[in-house]
Parts: sequence; C-alpha cells; structure tokens
Amino acid sequence: MERGRFIVVEGIDGSGSTTQAKYLCEYLKSSGRECYLTAEPSTGPIGEIIRKLLRQEDEKPKMHSHVLALSFSADRLYHYEHEILPRLEKNIDVISDRYVLSSLVYQGLDLPQGWVKEINRYAPNPNLTILIDTPEEIASARRLKRGSQPEIFDKSDVQIIIRQRYLQLAFTAQAIIVDGSSEPQVISDRMIEAVRQVLDL
Repeated sequence: MERGRFIVVEGIDGSGSTTQAKYLCEYLKSSGRECYLTAEPSTGPIGEIIRKLLRQEDEKPKMHSHVLALSFSADRLYHYEHEILPRLEKNIDVISDRYVLSSLVYQGLDLPQGWVKEINRYAPNPNLTILIDTPEEIASARRLKRGSQPEIFDKSDVQIIIRQRYLQLAFTAQAIIVDGSSEPQVISDRMIEAVRQVLDL
C-alpha cells in the first residue's frame, strides 16, 4: 500500500512558514492528492502546555531550558504517533509547520547540540524539509503586522542568531533552502517546484 509523504516547513518566526505550509497543502490537494496540515507545538496536551510556556510574561520565573526542550521532544512523539503516522499510513500527505530542526535550532541556543539531538532521536525523519530563509527585518515586520502575542524567542537580536543557526544546521535535515524575502506567491512557486523535483510528485 502506498504511503503519504511527510513534508516539513521551517523558518524563523515571521518567515512565512505557516502561510507557505498552507499554500503547499492546497497545491497538493489541487493535484489530486489528499493532504493534512499540522504544526508544532501540536494541539495535543503537551503542545498546549508548550504554548503557555512560550508566552510566559517577563515577571514570571524563567523556565529551565531543559524543561522546554524535553517538552518539545515529548510533544513531537505524541504528535507523530497520534496525528501524523495514522494519516501517512492512509496515503495522506502530511505537512508540518516545524519539526525536529526547530528544536536543534531553538533549544540548541542554550543547550548542547548533541543532547538536543539525542532526545529527538526517536522522531522519524520527514521525506522532505524546506527551510524558508527570510531576513529578520522582513520577518519582524510580518510579526508586528499579524499582531499576535509575543513569545520568548521573538526579539530581533535572538531571531538574527536563530536565522544563522537555521542556515548552519539545514544540512542536518538535508533541507532545501528557499528565499523567503519575495512575495508569497513567488515563494510558493519555488516550494512547489522543489517538492515536485525531490519527491517526484
């Protein structure tokens, strides 16, 4: 029986990964494939806790970096087993906005890279990872425009470092890098072309 393709879209906050993951899923559906769109943190019980941690206010005690890293890895396994794998087995393509590479990039800011990789070793590899590389000044403007509640990694100086880490670590996920500074439709076209070539869709 055929199995669905698992595609991950990554990028700094405001890179456009959420929008582009949606566009890509719509394209696959228009091509006659079934597609399911998801994201991390997941909407599962651990993911809900993570979302609260990411939005904690400055006056609250700073969480231990290990707690957040372990929470992400636990949420990821729950997410894969309960939401991603059942659909792949039904030949449904799954697109996730963020996956393991995000942990290596974000949690690797404060923790040993090897340890972060180790706690994520049970997360199966996707068929394809796409990194949307967006300059921070563009991403920052997008974050302000969407007006969502700020999260602990949203400061521009941190996002600049995160972008550098994404580019440095993209090879660990064999990610295809797409320029995210263009108009959304241009970025979408580039992503679709990458998916068609790499996954032969």
